[in-house]
Amino acid sequence: MQFNKFRLLICYQLIIIVVVSVLIYLYTLGNNFAYDDKFTITNNYLIRSWHKIPAIFTNDYFTASGELSYRPVVTLSYFIDYFFWRLNPSGYHLTNLFLHSLNSVLLFLLISRLWSGIRDKPDRETWSFSPKNPDVCWPVIQTAQTAVPFIASLIFCTCPILAEAVNAISYREDIMAATFYFAAFLFYLKTSQRRSVVWYAISLVCYFLGLFSKEMAITFPILIGLYDILRHGKTFFTFKRIRYYIGYILITVFYVALRFVFLHNPTESYIPYPQNSLWINFLTMSKVIASYIKLLFFPVHLNADYVVPHASSPLELSFILSFLLIVSVIVVTYRLFFYSKTLFFSILWFFVTLLPVLNIIPIENIMAERYLYIPLVGFCILGGQLLSLIPKSGSKSGILTSCSFPLIIVIILIGFSWQTCNRSKIWFDELSLWSTTVVDSPQSSRAHNNLGVLFKKMGFVDAAMKEYNTAIQIRPDYSEAHGNLANVYMDKGLSILDKRVLSKTHDNLAKAYADEGHLKNAIAEYKKSIQISPFNETAHFNLGVTYGKMGLTNDAEIEYKNVIQLNDNNPHAHNNLGNIYEDRDLLDKAMTEYKLSVSIDPESAITHNNMGNVYFKKGALDEAIMEYKLATKYAPKGLIYHENLGNTYIKKGLIEEAIAEFESIVEISPKNTSTYVTLITLYWNNKRDSQKAIHYLKELSVLEPEQSESINKMIEKLGVKE
Repeated sequence: MQFNKFRLLICYQLIIIVVVSVLIYLYTLGNNFAYDDKFTITNNYLIRSWHKIPAIFTNDYFTASGELSYRPVVTLSYFIDYFFWRLNPSGYHLTNLFLHSLNSVLLFLLISRLWSGIRDKPDRETWSFSPKNPDVCWPVIQTAQTAVPFIASLIFCTCPILAEAVNAISYREDIMAATFYFAAFLFYLKTSQRRSVVWYAISLVCYFLGLFSKEMAITFPILIGLYDILRHGKTFFTFKRIRYYIGYILITVFYVALRFVFLHNPTESYIPYPQNSLWINFLTMSKVIASYIKLLFFPVHLNADYVVPHASSPLELSFILSFLLIVSVIVVTYRLFFYSKTLFFSILWFFVTLLPVLNIIPIENIMAERYLYIPLVGFCILGGQLLSLIPKSGSKSGILTSCSFPLIIVIILIGFSWQTCNRSKIWFDELSLWSTTVVDSPQSSRAHNNLGVLFKKMGFVDAAMKEYNTAIQIRPDYSEAHGNLANVYMDKGLSILDKRVLSKTHDNLAKAYADEGHLKNAIAEYKKSIQISPFNETAHFNLGVTYGKMGLTNDAEIEYKNVIQLNDNNPHAHNNLGNIYEDRDLLDKAMTEYKLSVSIDPESAITHNNMGNVYFKKGALDEAIMEYKLATKYAPKGLIYHENLGNTYIKKGLIEEAIAEFESIVEISPKNTSTYVTLITLYWNNKRDSQKAIHYLKELSVLEPEQSESINKMIEKLGVKE
């Protein structure tokens, strides 16, 4: 009977954990794509077709997936999401929400086993709950075994530090790595308890999937080793126990070989230590560790892009304070070893799982909240144990404490939940995120650059240039900011160019650009961006566009080929290179590039239209019609696509089909006068339908009243009186 009540209690606790985790992040379902989502999802053509899955097991993965490191399991999840949701962000957020809730449940189950398994007998603080009444000791321990996992899991699912990982779809890698990490640990505990080969195999698979979700999972063999040492003491060092580690070690060796030898992203080699110094890296990362510890206890002033000033001397006050904090934690941890193995293990969990992001191997961002997704578990276990302490029975202070403990827990969780909900609102879209981050972190070059991108999209060009220049001022070697600044110069130049070409005040494009100076500025910024980052394919591509607009097609061709060399899966580079070949009447080469482009992005209307143009020039009208139809399918409001399709129908003698296309243009753009002229011609010359011809003549006279006299004469000529 008592056992059934115990199981029922666990079921209630699991339900509460799921409900809380869902309710807190329910707001995220209305959020848009943000931060790196444009690389991994919105601009990622790899995930849009199942037949491209083999590419994730080749070196093409890095250029095609938008990932810096090898994380194929996460990319596979994007394939699945795209299949169901296309580019609807709500579906992707729903997946993140589901995984986070699942992790909260897995954590509850894991801590339940850790709590009961790490001690052969209760810790000193557990015995002290009721020293005068040993008969109630087991119920007390049993209560603690449910209270600790429950409180720890609630802390985990509500903690605002994890809001970044849950809200940013592209940081699902941290969530998925945790999913397999927790599962691998759970099945390992089942293995050691029951000596089951099945559980052991499942644990190995989970560890394997965790590693290929994110490299943070590599700490798993270390953590289970420390757990076993604490649990078994000297008896751990026997082959009977150590043999289980062989599988994990083999998987680790396989991963390291694959990650750094066979499928290594060369771009990672260009990421340096701070100021290219190991010593400065050590000093700086000491500050980062201290900042993480501070965030655990005071998760306030959270930020999407932390800027950690490099420490250059051990005499700096910031380093001294950080060093003292770390030493204090080490001393406390040492003392806990003799007092409570579970508390000791919780702190070990934090520091061990944090190792992969301590810049031992240089990483792009030396500090980020998402890095704490797995390490936070150690703090959750610690908090769960401290908050679940049951006061001594029989004293007034104990009764008071019994009432105050639940109240303290509720206050903490409400505070966490409120802040987490607010963080989710900040992640609503790019504008909300980066405008907030600029305020929270004014020295963030990334925030200023990304805010500039948004201003440019909104048409605030001067504000965009200000943000780009601020980003470059903070970080002169910021390749992307130079490229974005160049885009503004190019757009300004194109705008001026269009006006001058229309007014015929200049003879050639180069002079129009040179007079304003925008072209020189654009090219200089693109080249500077490429010099800083030779792998910046966006800068190469935009430089090619600039050359192309100038008529310097040879230079444009070189840049597009550079882009393709960096990323053969860039559909726009193939398309633009095809345009160059088509302009030179190299139709076969143009078609080859267009076909490569649509193989990457099958829904590219402009590329299908370009293929139709080539077929039309070759006289293959049926093939041209097929391509133009695809263009109108993927861009139903693309006037030029309908027009090309209509003209091809005319060329083939399919007048009814041609009329249908041009009438669809009228529906899309009622003020397109050239379409009315075409319809008048088709109805009169080809169909001899004077009523329809006159109908469109009347429509044309409304659009061009100055031509009404000549239009009326045409109506009379058709033999119908007004």
